[in-house]
Amino acid sequence: MINIRQISVKCGNCNTYQTLSGYARREEWNVYTYECENDVCDPAVTRTLIEVPVELDEFARRDPGWRGGGHG
Repeated sequence: MINIRQISVKCGNCNTYQTLSGYARREEWNVYTYECENDVCDPAVTRTLIEVPVELDEFARRDPGWRGGGHG
């Protein structure tokens, strides 16, 4: 099992940790989007996508109604 909340994503541009900002389902994959929360990085350039197979995604199973975000 993979729990996306136990994974840290660090930006190669600004060297800070990125924040989970989005979620989408694509066929047999759950896709999590991470972005920097600063004025240094352009999200279009430094955005990170992590694809997790649905059958291994512990976080999505625990909270199937979650749709990503949470910043307001």
